[in-house]
This record gives sequence, structure tokens and C-alpha cells, in this order.
Amino acid sequence: MTGRDANERLLRLNAALDGELDAMGLLAFERELRDDPALAADYDRLAALSAAVRRHSPREAAPQGLVSRIAALAPPPEAPAATIAPLRRRPWFDTGGLAMAASFAVLGFVLGAGLMALRAPPSGDVAHALVSDFARAEIAGQPFDVASSDRHTVKPWLAGRTTVSADIVDLAAQGFPLVGGRIAVVDRIPAPTLVYRHNEHLVALTEMPLGLKGARVGGAIETFDGYHVARWRDANLAYIAVSDMDETALGEFVAAFRRASGPATEPARP
Repeated sequence: MTGRDANERLLRLNAALDGELDAMGLLAFERELRDDPALAADYDRLAALSAAVRRHSPREAAPQGLVSRIAALAPPPEAPAATIAPLRRRPWFDTGGLAMAASFAVLGFVLGAGLMALRAPPSGDVAHALVSDFARAEIAGQPFDVASSDRHTVKPWLAGRTTVSADIVDLAAQGFPLVGGRIAVVDRIPAPTLVYRHNEHLVALTEMPLGLKGARVGGAIETFDGYHVARWRDANLAYIAVSDMDETALGEFVAAFRRASGPATEPARP
């Protein structure tokens, strides 16, 4: 897919999510969803991200001062002609309309703040940054920088751009084929990220030095903004896996990776 095609695809997805397609466009888009599983998966991921923003963003009423300022800008309603029986017409800019408009303005600000919160994770926890990185890569349609199922292609590409020797294992037989790799910058250090696929879902596994600041290791799968995160370590590296698949599938991926890469120093997730 070319960059132009990817941009058009993203614009069409956003138009569908925002309800901006007309009836014919919506029918055509629904046919595309039925015929293109990858497009349907992208749509589901964007819908989940939008739902996460709505779920985590606080709902606030418009301040009365804002309502009053908008009301002051509204022109006075025209007086009815004397020869015509006056009809009680409700101007669009009445108090209720103004309150609704102001509420939408506040909601837009809150949603923007929610998106900023997703893009600007709390400091000190690497996992939040990697979740944001995963979401951006999915939305942009660029989940990896080098696309290959051959670890002998991905490993040298990553080795030339990071100081961490990536541990890459072949998990195709377990249902998690390698599809590529990319670089994640963690605490200003370029870290190799391996991208595996499971059906229509992806898992991005970032490998980091054990002593990297913020690379906390925990045994349980966590959920951030609708994405699942698993952390573990072995004798040499710390690992953080971020995925849009369910917890069970992510747990199976972690178990398969750890079996293939050798003994670990942390107990496996139950």
C-alpha cells in the first residue's frame, strides 16, 4: 500500500467513525469492511480508541460565564411584520441552544485533553509510552519500520540502529508469526521492537537493558487505554509486550516467547 493509499484509508476510517459518510458512502464502506478483514480490524481499533477517550474523559457542563459570553454575541431576533400574525418562533441562539453549543465546545476541549493524555503518558513508566507508541503506529498504518518474517533480516536491521542485541524467536508454529520490527526510543535509548501477528491482531515486543530507568517489571498483564501490556525479564533483558489482542492470547504469546528464548528469572504469568 502506498503512502497516499494509506492516508486515504485513514481519512475514510475517520469519516466513518465521525458519521460523516452519506448513505451511499456508508453502504460502500460497509461492503469494504466485509471484504477486507484488515480494514475491519483497523476500524475496530480506532473505535476502541475513541471509546477509551470518551470513557476516561470527564463530562463537564459549560461554565455559565461561557454561556453568557456566547449569548452576548447573538444578534437580536427580527421583529415580526405588523401585517402578519406573529408566530412564536424559537431562535436557534436561545438559552438552551447556547448551553448546548457551549457544552460541545467544552466537550471538544476535554476530548482534546484526553487525546493529549494518551499521547503524553505519565513520566516514569515506560509501558505507558510504549502503549502510546503502539496506538500511533496502528493509526498511522505503519506498525513496523522493516517488514519481514525472516528473523535473519530483522535482527541485523535492528542491530545497526540500537545498542541492544535483540532476542528474536520464530513463533509461527505457535500462531504468532514475525511480521517486522521497529525502533522505540525509551528514556532516550533506541530499543528494538519486534512485531508479531496473531490473526488480525498485533503484538509489539520491546527489549530493553535490565537497568533502564522506568523499565519496571511486573508479573500480571495490565490494561492501559484498552491495550494489554505484559512485562517480564530474563538474565539479560527486560521485555514489555503491548497488544490489542485479549489477555488470554497475550498470555499465550508471552509463554511461547519465554519457552523459545530460554529460562527466565521471573515466574510466568498464571
